[in-house]
Amino acid sequence: MASVQPQNERNHVYRFSTLPQSETEANHHEEQVLSISTNTTIPTITDDNYSEEIFSISPRICEKIQDLLGLTMLMLLIFLPLYRHLGSPKQDPIPPIFNLDSMYISNFTIGTKGLAATWDAKFTITNTNVSSIYFCSIDFTIFYKQNPEDALSVVSSYPFYLDQGEFIKLHLKFMTMETADWVTDQDQPFVESNLVEEIEKDRAKNNGTLSFGIQMKIQAIYYGATWVSDVVMTPYCEDLMVHFLPHKNSGRLVNPNRNFSVPIHWKPLPFF
Repeated sequence: MASVQPQNERNHVYRFSTLPQSETEANHHEEQVLSISTNTTIPTITDDNYSEEIFSISPRICEKIQDLLGLTMLMLLIFLPLYRHLGSPKQDPIPPIFNLDSMYISNFTIGTKGLAATWDAKFTITNTNVSSIYFCSIDFTIFYKQNPEDALSVVSSYPFYLDQGEFIKLHLKFMTMETADWVTDQDQPFVESNLVEEIEKDRAKNNGTLSFGIQMKIQAIYYGATWVSDVVMTPYCEDLMVHFLPHKNSGRLVNPNRNFSVPIHWKPLPFF
C-alpha cells in the first residue's frame, strides 16, 4: 500500500522526522546540538588586482591622448595658413573717405566759470573699394589748434556697416562744459583755465577767428573678397577756421568740405 504524505491546501508536502522508538534513542536525539558554521570564506581584494587593472587601462588612455594630439596638430597645420591668409589682404585697400561737410558753433561763452559751447558738425563717410566695412566704434574729439591733448569735447557714434560704394551721413552734437557743469558730467574733457585764457586772447587778436581740429579713433573690421582683418583708423583734420561775428556767441566754419587724413593700422584677427 502506497504511503500518502500530508499536504496543505497549496499542495506543499510536510515532511516529519521519525520518532525515537526507545528511551536510549530519545536521549541520544535530545543530546544532539545544532551546529552552525561561521567559517565563511570571503575573497579578499588586494592592491595587486587594482594595479593590474590600472596597468591594463593606462595604455588605452595614452593611445587616445596621442590620437587627440595628432588630430590637433593636423588641424593647426591645415587652418593656420588659412588663418594667416584671411587676415592678410593682398594689397592695402584704400581707406574710407572722411569728409567734414560743415560745422556750426553756438553758445560760445568764455568767463570766470570757464568755456562753454555747443558744436554742431556734419560728416560724410564713404567706402570706396572694400567689399564691406563694419565700424565697431567711432569716437570724435574736438581740440584747439593742432594739439589733440587740448581736447574741448568728445562724442561717439553708433556702429554701422558700409558696403562697397556706400556712404553714410552723420550729424553730431558736441558739448563743452563749464567747470561747474563738468563736475556732474565727467565724460567730457576738463578744459584747463590757462587754455581758456589762450582761446580768449586769440579770439580778440584774430578778429574773432579761431582754429580747431577734429580727430577720430575707429575700430573696424574689413571684409575683402577672400580675407578679413581688424583695422584701427585715426582720421584727423586740422586748421578748421571758425569765424565769430562781433559780440556774437556763434560762429561758422570758414573752410567747409574738408577731407581727413586717414592713418590706418592692420591687426591680425583674434584666433585664440
